Amino acid sequence: MRASSRPAPCTPRLGRKRHALLALLALLAASLCSLSAAQTQRQSTTLWRCGPEGRELRDAPCPEALHQPGRRLDYDQPLAAQRSEARRTAERDARLARQLEKERRELETRPPGSVAAIHGRAGPAAPAPAASKPAAQPVFSSKPPKTQKPRTSKPRPPATNAAAASG
Repeated sequence: MRASSRPAPCTPRLGRKRHALLALLALLAASLCSLSAAQTQRQSTTLWRCGPEGRELRDAPCPEALHQPGRRLDYDQPLAAQRSEARRTAERDARLARQLEKERRELETRPPGSVAAIHGRAGPAAPAPAASKPAAQPVFSSKPPKTQKPRTSKPRPPATNAAAASG
């Protein structure tokens, strides 16, 4: 028997891959079409530069120079869907800002917790002072405590030759 020159038929596994690839391409094409439809509208207008050094922009010719041609300015005009999306985003951000501010104020009005020990864990809560006997408050001064000067022995005078000869 002779081998045929025809290619082997697609296996079911390869056919599934092709269908998945075609579905993916169709999805990609649909998303690109919707993306191009969501673009902003391109518009243009004519502006005139007036005033000293042309710092004033007008949408009508300048009164002092009516013969000057205006310049074309192209700009993007957002669609209604984009404006509503921006409005929703701004409202959501404002709501979040109010919530965060409320939480911050609640944290600021809370009494401080116990002081953490050196190792980072909170120490035991101090017992409440007795109401009948006021506790003595330690007095802290703004000056650092004075330290004692180190005591050193006085140096002995050097021995002279006369004292060494007589002794």
